[in-house]
Amino acid sequence: MRNLFSMISHRQLSSFYDLLALPGRFFSLLAQGDFKRVLSLFVAFFQLLGAFLFDTPVTPYKDKIDMSRFDLVWSDEFDNGFDTSIWQGHYVYGDNDTQLRDTAWWNRDQVSFTDDGCLQITVEYKDGPKGEGYYSYGMETNPNKNYSGSHTGYEQLYGYFEISCILPKGAGINPAFWLLTDGMWADDTDGGVSGAEVDILETNTGYTDGGSEFGSVIQTIHIDSYEEAHRMELQGRFYADDPYNKFNTYGVEWNENEYIFYVNGVETARTSFGGVCQVPLYLIISVGVDENIERNEFLPASMTVDYVRCYQYKQ
Repeated sequence: MRNLFSMISHRQLSSFYDLLALPGRFFSLLAQGDFKRVLSLFVAFFQLLGAFLFDTPVTPYKDKIDMSRFDLVWSDEFDNGFDTSIWQGHYVYGDNDTQLRDTAWWNRDQVSFTDDGCLQITVEYKDGPKGEGYYSYGMETNPNKNYSGSHTGYEQLYGYFEISCILPKGAGINPAFWLLTDGMWADDTDGGVSGAEVDILETNTGYTDGGSEFGSVIQTIHIDSYEEAHRMELQGRFYADDPYNKFNTYGVEWNENEYIFYVNGVETARTSFGGVCQVPLYLIISVGVDENIERNEFLPASMTVDYVRCYQYKQ
């Protein structure tokens, strides 16, 4: 049995342990009279079995987050654009810069705002600043970058971090909301203690209409730099509610002991992989593009963001 478990992934093993915990959750909900959630456990059983055997996605079914434990300390609702003293381009060097990131050029012109106060990052093929090609963008709150001369950025140690967004659809697109620290570029991050990448929301660039992973997201921890020592732990694949047409929320609760991930306020996974990061992290919203974009039938496609919110634990 030990040899069998050594051959499967962390996320599959987590699904196995979640299966073992289902009877206790079933009787607890039954005693509470929460019959709607009792019924949801039957769906969870078959999805967890599929996740364990075939590494397929699961609909979140665990406890909802208790927001009464937090105070809102910073947010961007994007009602009047975005604050350029907080946000700057990711992988570019100033608002007018254009850089090639994998398969697409990243340029600030790919950012727009809707009449109802949402930010959009659009992936499209066009004749842009670097000629014909695919264009996209990413933006971050890194306080250590200051290309404009007036950038203060934003970073936070611990709390709850959440985005509400609609995802772009189709192959070759990798929308993401993540936390990062410059410590990830160090040779040694003490596991994840002095540097980590926390992927709150990400999609696999190969997802298409017909696959079982369509409509799901992944949540991941990266530690030990981006060099040879790099390690990662994928927490699992989790279904959202029609994420290409509806706003869904994706969040992580982070304290000195663990990370707890959520989709639409429902817990998906928790981990302390490699040691929990003990330094502040900044925020990134990005839409990556890879070679699978040539199979995408839905371009132009946009990641539409309603808000980003950061909460701190109440004292």
